[in-house]
Amino acid sequence: MIKLYLKYLLTCVASLLTVVTALSQQMPFSSHYIFNRYSLDPAFAGAYDHSAVYLNYRRDWANIEGSPQTFRANGFSPVYKQMYLGGEIIADNTDIFNRIKASLNYSYRLLMANEQYLSFSLSGSLYQSVVRFDQVNADLDDPLLKDISRITGTDFNAAFGLIYNWRDLHLGIGMPVLFRSKDAYNLTSDGKFAFERAFLIHASNRFHLVDRWKLQVFGVYQKTDNQPSVVDISATVFYDEKYHFGLLYRSGNTLAMGLGGELIDNFVLGYSYEFGLGGIYNGAGGAHEISVGYRIPARTQTHSYKSGVTRKRKPLRPLQPPGNSPKPVEFDRR
Repeated sequence: MIKLYLKYLLTCVASLLTVVTALSQQMPFSSHYIFNRYSLDPAFAGAYDHSAVYLNYRRDWANIEGSPQTFRANGFSPVYKQMYLGGEIIADNTDIFNRIKASLNYSYRLLMANEQYLSFSLSGSLYQSVVRFDQVNADLDDPLLKDISRITGTDFNAAFGLIYNWRDLHLGIGMPVLFRSKDAYNLTSDGKFAFERAFLIHASNRFHLVDRWKLQVFGVYQKTDNQPSVVDISATVFYDEKYHFGLLYRSGNTLAMGLGGELIDNFVLGYSYEFGLGGIYNGAGGAHEISVGYRIPARTQTHSYKSGVTRKRKPLRPLQPPGNSPKPVEFDRR
């Protein structure tokens, strides 16, 4: 009974750490959706690139030992006409708590009218959660910790997203976590890890400033049942569709600055530094995040800031009048 109670208590503590770290997403935050939109909503597949793959690393609270570290890889590619398949793997480590998420995404883009698209995505995810008791700074000979090295839980979940696109405007809604775990924290759950339903709403638009300069405004609202909502507001300046610099504000007095660009053909790099104002952020250090990716531009652009570029057609040559042709040979039928 004592051992089972210890499992229950430590599972709750580990889950609380996850909530503090991830808040409404139940997975770590990322500000790099500014240029890797697929990481925010898989329904963005095909909206800007024919296919793409990204690698991402994030370190939160850099001045604290054992602070959260996140490794992320995602990408997508077309499979048939406007159908796309993609995936994502996230490994999140917070002291003795580790979680791995593996997702497979299907996306479809439907042309509704001239320059208007409706994108839909459906995802299935596998979560592997582990609490490492063998890494606890305590007396391992304690009867309560003896013969308990870790608690492991495996969960399945699903997600969906829907995006409306008109020119440079994108409006999206979805559920990154579709199903809620049942009775996850009961004593009979044997160390399962709970998930609450999560909701996502986002809107973005790009405005032409002057010459090759454009301004992107992005707003994101995230809400998880029984947890506080989180709001992101960002403004990013793009030059020549290759280089960007942006500022982001997140509810809870968090600011982020990011920059990046295309290093060589189709290879991109982005870095951001995130810091908080007061409270727990004092002395904890900021969050560093870096991403590298390879993108293949879409063959048929589905957004207006590139669709305005048209190919010049070769002028048609006028038909030449027939020249002097040889006279037919006459045969003597006699």
